[in-house]
Amino acid sequence: MRPRYYVGLSATFHDPSVAIVSPKGEVLFAEAIERPLQDKRALNCPPDGLLRMPDLIAKYCDPDAELVAGITFSDRHSKVQEAAALIGVGLRAVAGSEMASRLEDGYLPDTWPYPKMNAVLTYMRNSVSAAGLGLLGSRMIRNSVRIRRYEHHLTHAAYGCYSSPFEHAACAVIDGWGETGSVGLYAYKNGALEELGPSSKIAGRSSLGYFYAIVTALCGFDPMQGEEWKVMGLAPYGHVDKEVYGLLKRFCKVDGIRLKPSASARERRQIREALLRRQRKPGTKPIEAANLARTGQQVFSEIMRELLQNLHGQGISHNLVLTGGCALNSSYNGRILEETSFERLHVPSAPGDDGNSVGAALLAYYEDHPPQKAPKKVLSPYLGTDISTETREHLIRFNSSQRLTHTSGDEVIRRTAKLLAQGKIVGWMQGRAEFGPRALGNRSILADPRSPTMKDEINGRVKFREEFRPFAPSILHEFGPEYFEDYQMTPYMERTLVFRNEVRAKIPAVVHEDGTGRLQSVTEELAPMYYRLIRAFYELTGIPIVLNTSFNIMGKPIIHSVQDAVGMFYTTGLDALVIDDVVILKDEVRTGRGVADALQASAVGG
Repeated sequence: MRPRYYVGLSATFHDPSVAIVSPKGEVLFAEAIERPLQDKRALNCPPDGLLRMPDLIAKYCDPDAELVAGITFSDRHSKVQEAAALIGVGLRAVAGSEMASRLEDGYLPDTWPYPKMNAVLTYMRNSVSAAGLGLLGSRMIRNSVRIRRYEHHLTHAAYGCYSSPFEHAACAVIDGWGETGSVGLYAYKNGALEELGPSSKIAGRSSLGYFYAIVTALCGFDPMQGEEWKVMGLAPYGHVDKEVYGLLKRFCKVDGIRLKPSASARERRQIREALLRRQRKPGTKPIEAANLARTGQQVFSEIMRELLQNLHGQGISHNLVLTGGCALNSSYNGRILEETSFERLHVPSAPGDDGNSVGAALLAYYEDHPPQKAPKKVLSPYLGTDISTETREHLIRFNSSQRLTHTSGDEVIRRTAKLLAQGKIVGWMQGRAEFGPRALGNRSILADPRSPTMKDEINGRVKFREEFRPFAPSILHEFGPEYFEDYQMTPYMERTLVFRNEVRAKIPAVVHEDGTGRLQSVTEELAPMYYRLIRAFYELTGIPIVLNTSFNIMGKPIIHSVQDAVGMFYTTGLDALVIDDVVILKDEVRTGRGVADALQASAVGG
């Protein structure tokens, strides 16, 4: 009997991804398509790339294996679009009017350039691929392929629950839009997922994902580029605006475990006009929108709290699995256990649409292998592309810098910890890439959290982004209660907690305006190399935390290849680059800081 591998494809307009699961149910590979393309969010890109997919199949699957492709979409008209594509029916006639009516709902600012037709084009194209007429059904892959389709929210729930440590949980999928609504609620027990029925479907304009996108646009940011992060970062600098609060609270209301519109069509137009008068004007600084951001975050949190508390009231479980795009709101996630009756929380490393490829592959696997009990081990986030040995060797061979050294693993940790303690900003690339939008110590920029100027230095000369944007603390798990109030294990940087007052002055570079930090709990079991590095830094400084931010610049995905890392090293203010066991330093005089110091010394010397 031929082995059967399971290929998951998240064929969505934004954040498409691919995953591969073994015949034993092990996730062998998972990656968002934006990484190899180096195109933020990979808008309009199919997951089964013509050139890349055969290489992935050859690397992770047996040559004679049978493939089961689990496909998930994010639009209920995918089958209609698929049929239209096959017979050449025009795009606009098939889905354009429905998509336009969904998006132009009387709330969105005119300045939000949502490419409606591009979205539908992508659904159509990906539907063709999923029908078996694309790469997986072509002769470029000689393995036999079976196609299975899974509902969008179900794949969110499967990835969230199967990656959790729970045997039972209530699961909330909250995003912008699935096939039939913006929320899916499930009961999870011993590997089985049961939807809470039609009453849990939330359709129409009552979408918390769209709500936050509207707030993002009103603040002058671009939700198409995923700039909701900026709203969360800006919110602590503002206060709640009573007028805006009253307008936003009318967006929707909680009714049991449903969201419902709380304004008529006429009222929505009035709300839209009032909100547009408060929108940040082009050319003004982001801080001008701080009150908008703070108010939007407050309303979002209140709706989430009421909805989740009502979900707990269903009596399913004291454990909560939260996934979907709204689960990326780490500012609220850190408050869930405090503000609801849930006792334990799991948010996966990729709760957005990229995580759905894993969900689809696991659903296909468990369709053939019904689970007897729930998996007990949290899924590792390190599922992406590994460092190319060949490219690494080329770097060593052809790099002409005298500042490149090739050393052992222990020495790399010792040297890197020393560089961090000296105030250097280090690009750090180790092992396999993280799955999800956050760098968790394998594709990271690292720095000393003790420096009061480090946040401004990284934002200004490395990331090239707004000065209000915060940075994350990666902390040794055993020190968590010493540094955070009501500490919670946070392995994927998925929630924000409050620093204790007495430690904030020790680590100013990672303490945000409101005294919080979006932390990553680091354990030796999950991230042994990264754990050892932070431990070495602690032995030098007495601080069990390093500043961690994604290895990228604003507007670009996290780096994918050695070439990406080297290119960013030489075009930003990074002081050092560590790739596997290779360390490259810059001459001090060649850095912006070194030039300034040299000029100052020259002036003083006369």
